[in-house]
Amino acid sequence: MRRIAVQEMNRKDREIDGLNEQLEEDARCLEHIQLQLLEERSKRADVERQNAVLQNQITMLMDMLQEQENEAAVDEDGNEVP
Repeated sequence: MRRIAVQEMNRKDREIDGLNEQLEEDARCLEHIQLQLLEERSKRADVERQNAVLQNQITMLMDMLQEQENEAAVDEDGNEVP
């Protein structure tokens, strides 16, 4: 009877060891995924900043173009050209 109990305890210990190994592997995977997520968020923030800069440049260029068109619509005497 005692031998059976010892065998059962050893089996449970092996099972627990296997579960602990799996838990450690899962923790490593989770840490890796968290680092990837952090990198992706950083990349996204960079892209959003670049997008904002480009959008501002587009707005500035459109404003300059509009000013040139408005100036071209006025002749030398200050009269609007149709």
